[in-house]
Amino acid sequence: MDDFLEKKINISIPGDTKPAFSNATQVTVSDDSVVLQFAYVRPNTADGQLISEIVLSPKHAIDFSRALDSTIKQHFTRHL
Repeated sequence: MDDFLEKKINISIPGDTKPAFSNATQVTVSDDSVVLQFAYVRPNTADGQLISEIVLSPKHAIDFSRALDSTIKQHFTRHL
């Protein structure tokens, strides 16, 4: 994660990009990858649709986990 913080990366966002809502996730881990699957499951049904699938290396998954944990803790500590 420290390496990422030291680099400035310019990311462009296409104009037609839309946020997606997910209310279900699945995480699958193997020796060489971590797969995050995000889905939307309709209320009161067992019907869902895959919204996105992200594949990370184990190192990037660990960095992501730390960043997510830290960000959530900072946010909710300020807003309690």
